[in-house]
Amino acid sequence: MANWFIYNKKQNYINNLKFGNIPKLDALILGNRDIIEPSKVDMFLNPDLSKLHNPFLLNDMDKAVALIIETMKKGGEIRIFGDYDQDGIASVMTLMDGLLFYYDNISYDIPHRVDEGYGISSKMSDKAINDKVSLVITCDNGITGFDQIDNLKDAGINVIVTDHHQIHKEENDEWLNQILPNADAVINPKRLDSTYPFDDLCGAGVSFKLMQGLYQKLDGDMYYLYSLLEYVAMGTVCDIVSLTDENRIFVIEGLKRLNQTEKIGLKALLDESSWNREVDEYTLGFILGPLMNSTGRLKSAKLAIELLVEEDIDRIYEMARDLVKLNNERKTLTETAFNKTIEIINENSYDNDDVIVVYAPDINESICGIVAGRVKEKYYRPTIILTNAKESGFAKGSGRSITTYNMFDKISPYDENLQSFGGHPMACGLSINIDKIDDFRNFLNDNSNLSKKDKEKSLNIDAQIPISKLTLEFAESLNRFKPFGKDNSRPVFANKGVEIAAISMIGKDNNTLKLSLIQNGIYYNAIKFQAEDDYNYLKEKFKDNIQGKKIDIVYYPDVNEFRGNRSLQLKLIDIRWFYGNRFW
Repeated sequence: MANWFIYNKKQNYINNLKFGNIPKLDALILGNRDIIEPSKVDMFLNPDLSKLHNPFLLNDMDKAVALIIETMKKGGEIRIFGDYDQDGIASVMTLMDGLLFYYDNISYDIPHRVDEGYGISSKMSDKAINDKVSLVITCDNGITGFDQIDNLKDAGINVIVTDHHQIHKEENDEWLNQILPNADAVINPKRLDSTYPFDDLCGAGVSFKLMQGLYQKLDGDMYYLYSLLEYVAMGTVCDIVSLTDENRIFVIEGLKRLNQTEKIGLKALLDESSWNREVDEYTLGFILGPLMNSTGRLKSAKLAIELLVEEDIDRIYEMARDLVKLNNERKTLTETAFNKTIEIINENSYDNDDVIVVYAPDINESICGIVAGRVKEKYYRPTIILTNAKESGFAKGSGRSITTYNMFDKISPYDENLQSFGGHPMACGLSINIDKIDDFRNFLNDNSNLSKKDKEKSLNIDAQIPISKLTLEFAESLNRFKPFGKDNSRPVFANKGVEIAAISMIGKDNNTLKLSLIQNGIYYNAIKFQAEDDYNYLKEKFKDNIQGKKIDIVYYPDVNEFRGNRSLQLKLIDIRWFYGNRFW
């Protein structure tokens, strides 16, 4: 059970009310998310393509655009180096589709997750050299590809790096210096010398900015350029970057186009997944994203690219069916690995650690990140899952973190003891000598600095709203805040002392809690998923006599559609028994 907190950002609320003609609820919700700068508020409430930032504000954009144009004029081959996850796939497609409007001497390469690992592999750079490529453009990688980029440059190949990952830094007396690869252009909004207004773009977002710069320079077809946002929206949602600023515009505009897409590969994936509803951020994050990710996890991410560039319809649907099968296999492997990991945690009492580090030598390397995420959610601890690497004597894996623990910063001091390391505040990938795993675990826990409060889940509540004040229209109106995700969480509300009129457990696995709640003589349907623990909690508190008792709820109002009928339904996020006017 989480700790409940009502947002207390009154000054933000007051500042937003000064914006002019802004509804009080909008002012409150945006203020709660620290969206208060007038230009940011305007971009949020009135998202429009005209509000995208000038791509030439990014460092080296002018150099990169000029180099692409020069290469096309000379007829040289342009090769795109991508990554094996969904953002990497989206980045490759953004660049490739964008460049194909002007030029067709284009190729791509993506590393194999297990055989080559993250980033520019020696195999990729050697092949580009042997193929006498003129220009390499990296996407969603490259910012730490120092040796490989040096090799490319020594061979006379020009290199443009587009990336969004953290810059390597070194302290020099009182100065902090960034370490950039020796490329002809390095486009990354996280550069220390960057003045770009927004630094939380995903890899596909940075790729799009490069294409936006190219199309501006060549006075290109903007309609075609914006069609690339179908890919960018997928990368933005799946890479869990901030859904504010221009990322919000990317996703909104991308979803508009995805719902009318002419890209048969995407249509086939939706059809084979039996998705016949509106495409929204959920579809991207939990349907399309996992399908494409499964290729990089279990085979090669090139399969996803091949699907998206294939023109034969029958072949497209055959490939889409293969991806669905592959994703189902990934789900089975994940469940087995998760259960094995929990066994190891229980046997060693790792759940008592501030940072959970598990070495599970037999699980598939490609799903370490997914398992780490599930373990993190179960125990609410930063979690790193390691398994045997292809190289004997080494372990490889991924980490997922909680909001109060910057995983990248905390691991960085141990970097010299790792074979490889990279990532974000909330996620990382690394490889390590197996003999050093215990030392690594001890180091992280000795230096975690996590308090008891830091390790407790918290629920931030936008406002207390009695359910008797809710309407179907109000529930529908909240859609204006979509898409929901990082930095733009779904608005949630609370109500104390709501009476339970009826209760039952339903669903295929009997794990969905269905409630009828009553307030002021009106009944409201409510539902909570994965609620076995909640049901047992209520039975214990109320001695199996739940009906007629009162509970506190955290919820959001939703629209239930059934057989053409639309009705108000409460989606419960958390519950607890009511015992008067306690503090939240």
